[in-house]
Amino acid sequence: MTRLIAAGFAALTGPFFAVSAFADPVTAKDLSGRKICWQDGLVGTFSPDGKYHSSLSGAGTWQVNSVGVQIRTEHYSGLYDINKQPDGTLKSLTRHSSGHYCN
Repeated sequence: MTRLIAAGFAALTGPFFAVSAFADPVTAKDLSGRKICWQDGLVGTFSPDGKYHSSLSGAGTWQVNSVGVQIRTEHYSGLYDINKQPDGTLKSLTRHSSGHYCN
């Protein structure tokens, strides 16, 4: 029974990890001047001058660093792991959402 459960888990999660393994972290160039529409309804705008606007948490700043994308707004401050998928979509495990460029 344990082997059957382990095999089922591997079959379900294997494709997720395989796709994520080929994703690249976004760079400042990937975000600068772009707008991202996330599946959960958030729209994030990344201005070239480091200003950021979120449809949910307001105005603030953004910066790409060695561990992700630092976002600071009026109502939120945090670090996102935004990865560019092979098909051009974006995925963030910390946001629990996927998105796409929408400008």
